[in-house]
Amino acid sequence: MPGAYIRGMGLSCALGETVEQCVSALERMQVCPVTLTLDEFTEPLRIPYYRINDSKEPFDSSRYESLIPAVAHAAVIHAGLTSDEIHNLPVFIGSSCFTVGWSEQSYMNALAKHPENALPMPLCGYQDIADILQRGLGSQGETYTYNTACTASANALLGAMRMIELGLYRDALVVGVELINRTSLAGFSGLQILAQTIQPFDQLRQGIVLGEGVGAIVLSAETDSVNHVRVLGGANNCDTWSMTTANTNGHSAAAVMIQALKQARIRPRQICCIKAHGTATRTGDMAEACGLRQVFENLPPVTVLKPYLGHTLGACCVNELVLFASALLHRFIPATPGFKTTDPELNIHPLTVEMPAQTGHYLLNHFGFAGNNTVLILEKTA
Repeated sequence: MPGAYIRGMGLSCALGETVEQCVSALERMQVCPVTLTLDEFTEPLRIPYYRINDSKEPFDSSRYESLIPAVAHAAVIHAGLTSDEIHNLPVFIGSSCFTVGWSEQSYMNALAKHPENALPMPLCGYQDIADILQRGLGSQGETYTYNTACTASANALLGAMRMIELGLYRDALVVGVELINRTSLAGFSGLQILAQTIQPFDQLRQGIVLGEGVGAIVLSAETDSVNHVRVLGGANNCDTWSMTTANTNGHSAAAVMIQALKQARIRPRQICCIKAHGTATRTGDMAEACGLRQVFENLPPVTVLKPYLGHTLGACCVNELVLFASALLHRFIPATPGFKTTDPELNIHPLTVEMPAQTGHYLLNHFGFAGNNTVLILEKTA
């Protein structure tokens, strides 16, 4: 059987600290960014942000040790894995920033105590998140780390699915991590693409609102559930047109969608709904819209999840997949907050009210900096 089944899920984001809380907030169309003030710069920044509403201060570096293992533990418990299965569980991690926030805090602490010895960005490596996860779970399985901008956790999931298909693993844990850090906030502010609200595909869209989230999915070669969601297939490409801006002709976006559909042996007309990437930037939405129009003669319903949890960068695939798959299992497709005015250049009309989720196939888009594009195909059973 191609693909892999979603056997367990965990999520902590602006909507809540459990999958159940997040789905409930999704049904209520809850949108809850806060305003952060960064006064460490010459010009203080006031930035809307979707943060996890835990009990700690947003820049408290101990949040890595508290949030990440808790979400992973929720996923493996939901999957019903035994202690032996957890011990040998391979972990696939996708993130843009990994422990940058942790590193920033270490630097600031050193700067306050011994400025002559302070090193900018210490202790920031690709293995840190894996170490936190393995300590928290008591796992000693192989670890794989992906850092491909906003497609990082999508590629981690695609890699896990491929290894399950090859028979290398029966189960795999895929984790997307993006926690607040000053480097990302200042960097995106410098790009001048941050907005006050997220309005995907809207004529008045002005840019993204960042968010943080930790999502975890247990993929498995088999399932006992009648009502389930399977990652049926997917594809990735990289067009290198620009380091930061999508090619607005949509050719590479269309190519990866077509490749994913072919890999899953699905035709465009079989897609029930599209979960768009929908960054709400001028060029990003233009590129995705052009790509969609090249692939679909009759466009199926489109929805976007970033207005609920913000753009969680490298973690956005796993975070949004947990939300979307959970909504499908609850038999609804969420609406898209923030969309009001159709852009005639795009001619994309995201759902403004939720609709029933039917049995069938769903396409999920993920597009990142430097033209790294990943598309997943899901199958929902009764």
